[in-house]
Amino acid sequence: MIAKPEPKTNPKDVFFQSVWFRLTYLLLLTIYTTVLWFILGPASKVAEATTPWYAVSVACGTCGLVIAVPAPAIARCLPPRWFRVPARERLLHRLLGVDVFNGFLNISGWNSNVLEPLRGFSGKRAGLPSLEQSLRAAAVSHGICFTIHILLAVLALFTRHPWSAALWMLFPGVVIHVYPVLLQRSIMLRLQPLLDKTG
Repeated sequence: MIAKPEPKTNPKDVFFQSVWFRLTYLLLLTIYTTVLWFILGPASKVAEATTPWYAVSVACGTCGLVIAVPAPAIARCLPPRWFRVPARERLLHRLLGVDVFNGFLNISGWNSNVLEPLRGFSGKRAGLPSLEQSLRAAAVSHGICFTIHILLAVLALFTRHPWSAALWMLFPGVVIHVYPVLLQRSIMLRLQPLLDKTG
């Protein structure tokens, strides 16, 4: 019997999963977000003109944070019922256009060039538990990143332009974090019956 060779570890994966990378990225994002809050953000003198740009820059920062969050470890600590998607949620996904969002990701090449290699799903029944863990981790990391947008929106309510600043803090986060969470839940909804059959 010939032993299968061990899959090669991607050096990029090792780097992005290191504690030092995660802590450094989080520290830099915290400093960047805090300093710019007073220069370009809602607390600045030019907030009315610059808050949208600040909000987009925060969204880019939290988008990068998605890979730095130790989501698989966090997902394993959460109760499984949190990831159980009720069938009635399908209607919400349709109303909010989650399929359209997924279609956009397909057209842009994001799914085929980024997500599929990251997930490494073989398409076989044996790979379903691994796919489920990947979906859970993605939902957790995007959820944590959206929490940053919520906290900034709450802080913005105490600035010169409270409502417009708060909306700007939330809107980009909805696009790059809430919709991906809904997409993971939509995929999980289709995956659940298969997982239930395999036990």
